Amino acid sequence: MPFVPLHLNTLRLGLYIKIEGSWFSHPFPTNSFKITTAEELKTIQGLTKVKLYFDPDRSDPEYGQSEPTETPVREPVQEVVEPDQEHSAESSTSESAFLETEKVPEDPIQRKVAQHQAFHTYQEHLQKVGTQFHEVVQEGKLIMQDVISGRPRGIRTAQKIVGNLYEILDVSDNSRALLNLIGSNESNEEFFLHALNVCSLSLMVGQDLGFTRQDTEVLALGAMFHDVGELKFPAEQLLRKGSMSPSELKGFLSSHPKFGVEMVSKLPNFPYKASEVIRQHHERLNGSGYPAGKKEDQISTFAKIVMVVDEYDELCHHPDPARSLIPSEALSYLYVKCRHTLWYDAIVSLIRQLGVYPPGSLVQLSNQKIGIVTSVNLANRLRPILLIYDEHSSPDESIVLNLAEEDEGLYILNAIRPVDLSPKIRECLNPRRIISYFPSVASTESGVGTLHTLASSSQYP
Repeated sequence: MPFVPLHLNTLRLGLYIKIEGSWFSHPFPTNSFKITTAEELKTIQGLTKVKLYFDPDRSDPEYGQSEPTETPVREPVQEVVEPDQEHSAESSTSESAFLETEKVPEDPIQRKVAQHQAFHTYQEHLQKVGTQFHEVVQEGKLIMQDVISGRPRGIRTAQKIVGNLYEILDVSDNSRALLNLIGSNESNEEFFLHALNVCSLSLMVGQDLGFTRQDTEVLALGAMFHDVGELKFPAEQLLRKGSMSPSELKGFLSSHPKFGVEMVSKLPNFPYKASEVIRQHHERLNGSGYPAGKKEDQISTFAKIVMVVDEYDELCHHPDPARSLIPSEALSYLYVKCRHTLWYDAIVSLIRQLGVYPPGSLVQLSNQKIGIVTSVNLANRLRPILLIYDEHSSPDESIVLNLAEEDEGLYILNAIRPVDLSPKIRECLNPRRIISYFPSVASTESGVGTLHTLASSSQYP
């Protein structure tokens, strides 16, 4: 049922209301919500220059209504606490209680202004990083053809791209912004963007594991060209990659790494460690991989990293879209199902960089609002920074919400597949739309353990 007009004298707890007016005409973070506290009720009664509506279907029945309370009754939130955090949490209890009494009440309107400004800051930063990334994409389109032709220019361009990406990712805020942009591949550019995704994420893992810049860039070079051998195959065969028979897939996985090594061997001064990545990225630690069935101690460290990142990106961008996993499901799959085949340290590093809900993840909050993760909170990966969608607000009034600064009663309920949302919501929360440069479209590990729970409900391919 649609919203119907509401008069002030009929306001009560349990009504699901919509406030029609300027975003700054009220102190609430969204324009539509259920009234759950006496404080909210009193604030709404004092509003001016607004129109009120309510949704009968989403409102609580009037009969049996309990007396107003000052605070809502909320479900407890189960947070993962690492063993080394327990003591510090206990020792800080008294101090936290003291600080609570010293807090100065926050002006809710000023808080909304700050959230509004945070959105525009995010938009500007995404634009800056997006422009840099777009330049990388444009330059990179020529690389693969140069490599196929054996032109030395190909390796020089690739080294330049890797250096540019390293500079972008060397700043943590930039890396979070970039992750919003590499999550969705543009049509007809899947091959190169997969290479760029794997390259970027491998760079992040290399930096996280403490590699030198020189080693990290060699790792990234191998990651960029890890699938170059696929270009030896006809385009129509590559289009069938997701539906190959077991025998076809075995032949494909056994041959394209060899083809790739042959191609880069024609380039002058192509690093040996990078060519090992190309040769070994389909090997597996237990000897079940291709082309040589190598085991853990026979596989290079760089290849072990690219194996993890390549598998993650393939899970998120399966050739058959119906079999693609959302980022949290893909990380769950790696963490729970791949411990015997993929390097655990690289999996944990990837989770550490991406969080349980990687940037670009669409999520539903406990108050039923939809948002997109824009950044990971390194101190608590279960409470990232979000951009919130509100159907009753202008896109120019979007809210950037830091869950770490919110009441524990507001939390992520679950991750959402993009296909389960309306095109309007997907478009509104699309980082590429926000910046409009494409036509469309030492921290804790508290989030790692939670992946067991996420994995239990995931449907793996």
